[in-house]
Amino acid sequence: MQKQTLFTVLLLFFLSVSISRGQILSEEEEKRQTPQTPQLLDISNLSKQEMTREDWEQWKKQKIVELRERVAKGEALEGAVNPESYLVGPGDIFSFNIWGAMEMRIPLVVTPEGKLPIPSVGEIDVNGIPLTDVQKQVLEKAAPFYENSKITLNLESLRFFRVHVVGEVNYPGTYIAQAVSRVSDLLIEAGDLTDRGWSRAIELRHINGKVDTCDIAAFKQTGDLQSVPFVNGGDVVFVPSIDFNRDWVQVEGDIKAGGRYQIQANENLYAFLQRIRALNSSTNLSDIMVMRDESQNKDKKHPPWIFPFQQSSLENKFHLQRGDRVVLPSQYVYVKGAVRNPGAYPYTVNLKAKDYAGMAGGDYQSGTIQGAKVLHVRTGKTEKGPDAIVEPGDVVDLPQNWGNRLRNYLTIISTITSMVLAAKAVGAFD
Repeated sequence: MQKQTLFTVLLLFFLSVSISRGQILSEEEEKRQTPQTPQLLDISNLSKQEMTREDWEQWKKQKIVELRERVAKGEALEGAVNPESYLVGPGDIFSFNIWGAMEMRIPLVVTPEGKLPIPSVGEIDVNGIPLTDVQKQVLEKAAPFYENSKITLNLESLRFFRVHVVGEVNYPGTYIAQAVSRVSDLLIEAGDLTDRGWSRAIELRHINGKVDTCDIAAFKQTGDLQSVPFVNGGDVVFVPSIDFNRDWVQVEGDIKAGGRYQIQANENLYAFLQRIRALNSSTNLSDIMVMRDESQNKDKKHPPWIFPFQQSSLENKFHLQRGDRVVLPSQYVYVKGAVRNPGAYPYTVNLKAKDYAGMAGGDYQSGTIQGAKVLHVRTGKTEKGPDAIVEPGDVVDLPQNWGNRLRNYLTIISTITSMVLAAKAVGAFD
């Protein structure tokens, strides 16, 4: 009776092992059938160290030193200050010059209340007033007191002030700027936009309630300075998140540029690809494809499977629509199926299916490489055989054959048989 019980326990144990292994093999096979891409190394946690109070105090002292050095040196200017657009504010330094029998140069500083004290005249409110108007107003009021002399008012040094950068930036906060600082300068200070930031509708909110819209993408592409205006004291630079409730497209085929992007109304394909920096010196424009749902295809002149750059007339006239799938020419080949390391591999000219299968850990002895299939993304056709030439973006699939599955089952059975014979040899069944 005890022997029968022991035999039953061992049999159940062997069956459970075989079932578990079968499940593991099934899961591995399922994983092989799913295309995978290489995972980037995530080192973000390495920089997330807790800051002690001493570290915090040291960091503040360093920032104070940097600010003092910056104030002492001043800012580099793009060119001469435009007196018609420069708005005067607290901290601006002027020189009041008297020319004649008695020549004098008197430094003047705009007070925190926005007042400019003028000798013999008094204080004048200059806060938020264009420089040219301030100069005209001062000269008119001071002229009667200096009848025999010529007087001038010059801007000597630009003020520093605070600007707040919030929204989808890497380091939101308050930053020190000058009236010659642009929105683009403040975004660099704040670590630039996050992946979720919408670069074409950045808001510059002024303390008087006025809001300017900035397009940092246009500035980066064309150097359009009109799209990145100057900031002023108390301004708030707000970077909104991408809103996928509005028009968007999906970019595929390229690992680095792949993802979903918001688009503007009537944005053409070429400008869009430039904006997301998806083009480089090796990009073949004629291979770029746009897949469009027929129900969303408003332009009936073009089919839903489009190669816009194969027709030169469409190069700058092809406008994206909501839901378009932009397929870029990939520089990778994807290997899946019965291999040890499925995923993406760099494309090399004239390599065959068996070459990529070998990179991914396929084995000739198992017979899987002989059954290799290549899905040519460019044509949509499937080619069989290990000698099929692979093109960029193609998918090499090594299906699991019955021979491999039978070999796995025989391995399980042989393992169980060996354990039973070993148990019998030690007298467990006597």
